[in-house]
Amino acid sequence: MNEKRKLIPSREQYQQTLNDLIEKKDLTTLVTLRLGCELGLSRLEIVNLRISDIDRMHKRGLYVEVAKKVKRGSKYVMRSREIPINASLYQLLISYTQHGQKYVLRRLKGDINNTLVPRYINHLYEKNNIPWSNHKSRHYFKNQIWDWMRNNRQVDPGLVKDMMGHKKTVNENYGSISWDYKIEVIDKVFS
Repeated sequence: MNEKRKLIPSREQYQQTLNDLIEKKDLTTLVTLRLGCELGLSRLEIVNLRISDIDRMHKRGLYVEVAKKVKRGSKYVMRSREIPINASLYQLLISYTQHGQKYVLRRLKGDINNTLVPRYINHLYEKNNIPWSNHKSRHYFKNQIWDWMRNNRQVDPGLVKDMMGHKKTVNENYGSISWDYKIEVIDKVFS
């Protein structure tokens, strides 16, 4: 495995990579990278995002229906969650999507009603010499949330797990986290 792909990007590396993609006018990779780094989405989640999942439950929310398979009793089911979208990424997603598209990522070949394969995300990263993997984009997302929480003395492990789609403890699962608070945090972290 390429040693560079094991690294989690710094904020400066991330910003420089975004600037490079904007300069190249590569909107698909820009959207893909931002979905990983600013929403913590995995490859499987990114390729399965439908346009109808934007604002599905809340304004500036992204409902992730196809996330991770988890065992519930003797059956496997998909874990789903809703993630707040920061204002800047929200505007990009709205302007990037086209009428008649089913999925957020544009399919250039084949049936537009079928999802892309998760390996396509790797292809976009490799083609654009992004020095980290999509999985490290998830780590970047988590680190940015944690850094903001620590700096503001507002550490909330339940919120991070909720946004990442991780299983929460009984205490973390008790009650709920307001949508307004989630939006406030995501806007402050990724402004």
